[in-house]
Amino acid sequence: MKQFFKPLSLLTMALMMSCQNAAESSLDQIIKSNDEQAIREKRASLSFERNAIETSINRLDQALVKMSTNTSLPLVAAIQAETEPFEHYLSLQGSIKTLQNVMVYPEMPGILKSITVKKGQRVKKNDLMARLDDGGLAAQFEQAKSQLALAKTVFERQERLWNQAIGSEIQYLQAKTNFESSKSAVTAFETQLEKSFVRAPFEGVVDEVYKEPGVYVSPGPGAELFRVLNLDEVFVEVDVPESHVATVAKGTKAIVHLDALTTQIEAKVSERSNVINPSNRSFKIEVALPNKEGAIKPNLTATVQLNDYSKEDAIMVLQSIVSENADGQQYCFVLRQEADIYFAERRIVQTGKTQGDFIELLSGIEAGELLITEGAKKVTDGQQVQFINQ
Repeated sequence: MKQFFKPLSLLTMALMMSCQNAAESSLDQIIKSNDEQAIREKRASLSFERNAIETSINRLDQALVKMSTNTSLPLVAAIQAETEPFEHYLSLQGSIKTLQNVMVYPEMPGILKSITVKKGQRVKKNDLMARLDDGGLAAQFEQAKSQLALAKTVFERQERLWNQAIGSEIQYLQAKTNFESSKSAVTAFETQLEKSFVRAPFEGVVDEVYKEPGVYVSPGPGAELFRVLNLDEVFVEVDVPESHVATVAKGTKAIVHLDALTTQIEAKVSERSNVINPSNRSFKIEVALPNKEGAIKPNLTATVQLNDYSKEDAIMVLQSIVSENADGQQYCFVLRQEADIYFAERRIVQTGKTQGDFIELLSGIEAGELLITEGAKKVTDGQQVQFINQ
């Protein structure tokens, strides 16, 4: 058989070359004729023959593949691209603040006579916290009230007489003036005396007591008596880079991690500044947190994850299967199936945001396609492969 095969092959090649020479001679004659219609008809005929030959070659290739053992084909594994909800989070550092965190100072100078609260005590608004020596204001206040009572009696009597057309107008006016002056004096003494009482500015907790009874105090720096906090209303304050001004707004979903308390809280952005800080090119946001038990303390460090992007039908893939070519284009390999044969096909893709080890594919891949996850580094575009998932 082998001896017969070689001469036959040589004869076949000779015949093919002879036919090719004849065809070329015929082609030259058609071109030289300058007959446009003939040239077009010849081109259409050759195109049809080429397509038929390519189809036949493909069928022969498939037959040869089936006959082979596939031992030389690269092995690949793949997963099906699927859509899923995707939420991207921007992670930033912040610190806990409270809306009500104030130092309480005396409103008048004097000796600190008594303190009626202790550290950690809960107080209500206007609860008495301390008392200063009033320097005799209480006695003056009582005297002023007595004078007011007398002036009131005189005025009321004089007013009745005046209404009965008894007495002079000057007497009535003097009594009225004395009464009003006495009322003003009582009000002034009362206001001044009230300053000797130190009261809670709001409902909260006494965080610090700075002074002891018996010391002299006066309004101003260094004379703080107490620190009062309201821990029921706390928030995280965060500086957000200005590049996220369009994606982070009031109502944006936030996840707050308090590592010191091993606590995670889901919340929302409660306030957002409308001003960009020129020194660090950022804007401030606040995330309000529930704190009825008072476990969250001011100045605690917090990690805040802000949901700056969401999509219901995103295609997420491992970042490791996305490569980049010399032109800076990103691509993946997908499996293309023809009958029982698989080929690797390179797809240029556009990527979006990342989350952990995954990246979003914005274009280039459709849901349902098979993405090569293993063996992608060893294949080329259009190369036949062996799919090992089956």
